Amino acid sequence: MSSLSLFADSSRVIAAQFDLADLPDADSSEEERARAFRAMLIERIVELLSGNTERLMHILYRVDVSEASVATIFRDTPLPDIAPALADRIIERQMEKARTRAEYRQRKDEDI
Repeated sequence: MSSLSLFADSSRVIAAQFDLADLPDADSSEEERARAFRAMLIERIVELLSGNTERLMHILYRVDVSEASVATIFRDTPLPDIAPALADRIIERQMEKARTRAEYRQRKDEDI
């Protein structure tokens, strides 16, 4: 499974968690959709950081971003870069999980 396919699958999961209703246009290339999705996610994270940090933390927990990585981002990242760093970590974590599921399915199919 390509990383762009993994990204497409992961973006749907992330969109549901962050209440992102308007996903990027399906007529765009996968790379353009990935960039647009990341921008939408960053915008939503900024909203949550400025108005509902508790909800953001709850979502980060639900999407399985480790407390240690979140703490590192908040501690070591300049303020304007926190939302992009969180978005990248969220996307990276969802893609890790998607890769693991795909590998598990493949191994399971090979065992049959």
